[in-house]
Amino acid sequence: MTRYAPLLAGVVAVAAVWELLGRLHVFGTMWPPLSAVLAYVVAPDHHSLLAAAVLRTGGEALAGLAIGSSAAILLASLSVLVPPAATGLGAFASIVNGVPVIAVAGICALTIPRDATPVVVAALAVAFIVFVAATAALATSPATHRDLFAVLGASRIVTFARLDVPGAIPGILDGVRSAAPAAVVGAIVGEWFTAERGLGPLLVAAMQNYEIEQLWAAALAGTALSMAIYGVLGAVRGTLSARSS
Repeated sequence: MTRYAPLLAGVVAVAAVWELLGRLHVFGTMWPPLSAVLAYVVAPDHHSLLAAAVLRTGGEALAGLAIGSSAAILLASLSVLVPPAATGLGAFASIVNGVPVIAVAGICALTIPRDATPVVVAALAVAFIVFVAATAALATSPATHRDLFAVLGASRIVTFARLDVPGAIPGILDGVRSAAPAAVVGAIVGEWFTAERGLGPLLVAAMQNYEIEQLWAAALAGTALSMAIYGVLGAVRGTLSARSS
């Protein structure tokens, strides 16, 4: 309880401020009280609608996170195994990251199957974050250990597989965890262009129909989804660290 007390206090403080601002109409009708948003969420019809949207977007975000992370880890591994290619791979990752997500979603909507667009956008949104984390993590092996492997005649691949990769796993997991919110955002942006279900279409419909509670409820559901994925990955990371120690 002591460990989670600051987090709980922060959540309560944010909720109280949100409720107060909504009841005082500080930002007008566009900022409803938190109680009104929660009342919308718990209504039976709305609850099922939000749950279906979260499951859809969550599946796309997880798929994009897995694909983007795998591609990023592969590129980071190549940059370690083939040092001359490291500069080019880093520049390529930076260029891909520099393209706005909105532009990526628009291009994907015109070039790939509609159902794949949210997954691809989510994958591209997380790739650079994981690439940077994986590249840094794979370079953390102590020099003395590298010297020992060299003295024993280990090849670059053996050193990579038996020294670099095991020591890099916690850092890579930190990168994947940090990229989880970006995966959710990428999936939602991708849904705006092509999908008929998910949090993206729900947000668009709410804005078009001036459904303020639905808009905030969908945004809150997206935030909860990001926090849930982040928390699960953090638990996995903590478990692995505890076992390794």
